[in-house]
Amino acid sequence: MLSAEERSVAAYVISLVAAVINGTNPPENDGINWASIIEFAQRQSVLNIVSYAAEELEHKPEGKTMTYLREFRMQKMVVEAQQELAASDACQKLDGMGVRHMLLKGSVMKSLYPSPDMRTMGDIDILVDAEHCGDVIKAFLADGFSFVGEGDLHSNVKKGNAYIEFHRSMVDHCHKVLSAYYGNGFRLPKKIGDYEYKLSDEDFYVFLIAHIAKHYRFGGTGIRSLLDLYVYEKALPELDFKYIEGELKKIGLLVFYKKIRAIAFNWYSGSFDGEFDTMSEYIVSGGVYGIEDTAMQNSYIFDHLDENIRFQKIKTLFKIFFPCYDELKIRYPSIEGKKFLLPLFWIIRFFDTIFRNPDNAAQRFRDSKKIIDIDDKMVEIQKISGIEKL
Repeated sequence: MLSAEERSVAAYVISLVAAVINGTNPPENDGINWASIIEFAQRQSVLNIVSYAAEELEHKPEGKTMTYLREFRMQKMVVEAQQELAASDACQKLDGMGVRHMLLKGSVMKSLYPSPDMRTMGDIDILVDAEHCGDVIKAFLADGFSFVGEGDLHSNVKKGNAYIEFHRSMVDHCHKVLSAYYGNGFRLPKKIGDYEYKLSDEDFYVFLIAHIAKHYRFGGTGIRSLLDLYVYEKALPELDFKYIEGELKKIGLLVFYKKIRAIAFNWYSGSFDGEFDTMSEYIVSGGVYGIEDTAMQNSYIFDHLDENIRFQKIKTLFKIFFPCYDELKIRYPSIEGKKFLLPLFWIIRFFDTIFRNPDNAAQRFRDSKKIIDIDDKMVEIQKISGIEKL
C-alpha cells in the first residue's frame, strides 16, 4: 500500500511529532524531501507540530521552507485564539438561552497538548439539546453567523475563523450500538455550570475510541487521532482503565481499543522503529479522516465480514444488473403476472436507465466498480480491526 519513500516520510513525521509531544530532541532529517514531509503532515493535520520540531533541528529546512513553517505556525496560533474566544462566547450565549450544551472533541483535547495550537481543528463541536437546535441556529444567525449546512447529526454556522457544528446527538443514529449507548448525549455528562456539561475523563476517553472506530470503519483515520489517545493518557495518568475497558466491552470496541492503543504508544512513546503493520499502514495511507471515497467499500465489507466476500460481490452485482421480479414490477407494473418476460425487462430497464437517468446509471456504474475493486487486503484491514458493531 505504501512505497518505501512514503513509509520513510510517514515514519519521520511521526518521530518529529513524538519528539515535540514528549519534549525531546527531534531526529535530524536524513535526506527526506521537505516538500513530502509538509504534504504528509498537512494531510494528517499535524503540520504545525512539525513546525515546532523544525525549530529544534540542528540542520533546519532551507530558507523558504522554514519561513513557510514559521508563518504556518503563527497563523494556527491566531486561529486557535479566535476559536477559543468563539467557543467561550458560544457557551455563554447558550447559557443565556437556557440550552444544555457540551464542548466535544478538539475543543477539549487541545488543552492537554503542550500548546493548544498544536491540536488544530477545523470546527468547534458543541452538543446541544436536539429540540432547541433550531432556535440555537436562529440566534447565532441573528448574531452575524452565516448558515453553512445541515446533516443528520449537526447544523453548521460560520463567522470568520469560527466554524461551529451544533450536534443534536453525539453519534449518528445509523450507528445503532453507539446511539443506544449515548442516547441524546446528556446521559453521561456531569453538569459543570447552569447549562454546561462535561464528560468525565474516562467517558471522554471512551468517546475518543468510539470516534476513531467510526472513522476507521467508514474511511479510515489518521495519525492525529492516535496522537490524541497518547496525549490524553500522558496528561491524565490516573484514568480508571477498569471502568474504561468495561464500557468499551459494552459497545464492542475493547479489542479495537487495545490494538489502536498499542499502535499509538509504539509511534509516540519515543521508540518507534519505522515499521508499519497492516493496520498501522492503513492509518497512515490516507488523511486525518482516512482514505477519501472508500466509505461505501468499507461499509460493504463490514456488512459481510462473516461471509464469503467474493461470493457476496457476485451476488450483489447480479442484483444490481438483474433485479428480481418483485423489484421490477414496482417500476414496471405491466410485468405483473408475466415472470417469463424478466429477461426482456432487464434489457428495457438497462436502456431506460441509461437514456432517461444517465446520472443514476453513472452512479450505479461507479458503485459497481467500487464493489469489484474490493480486494483481500481491504477485507483483512476490516477483519483485524476487532470492531464488532457500531
